[in-house]
Amino acid sequence: MSDCALCDAPGGRVVWRDDFCRVVLADEPDYPGFLRVILNRHVREMTDLVPADRSRLMMMVCKTEQVVR
Repeated sequence: MSDCALCDAPGGRVVWRDDFCRVVLADEPDYPGFLRVILNRHVREMTDLVPADRSRLMMMVCKTEQVVR
């Protein structure tokens, strides 16, 4: 067991996933409909990712926002 809540549990109801990341409906009572994009492996900060992985993750964040809008 790690000390990372997002590594130890799904982080919410998974609405999409692939081998790289997942999109979850976060359980945030003050923010209904709040989605979170979570990398499937632990990194402390986005700047710890190699540029290609950082771009891939941000592309998923933008795609998720686009779908919601």
